[in-house]
Amino acid sequence: MLIAPFRWYRRRRRIQREALEECHYLRRRFGDTALQAGREKLRRPDLTSWGRSLVAEAIRLLERGART
Repeated sequence: MLIAPFRWYRRRRRIQREALEECHYLRRRFGDTALQAGREKLRRPDLTSWGRSLVAEAIRLLERGART
């Protein structure tokens, strides 16, 4: 049972929005090696759970080849 469906929905939308921004940042900064740089960033021990989910979503977008 989901207690707060609107909170979950807003959180999911925010993660997707910020992951797209992270995806764009990685592409601008690292170019063709953006996917590798994202995976290296995901291995950092100092990431919070929010940052980890954000970078994981950005990696998923990079793997799909999103061009938005």
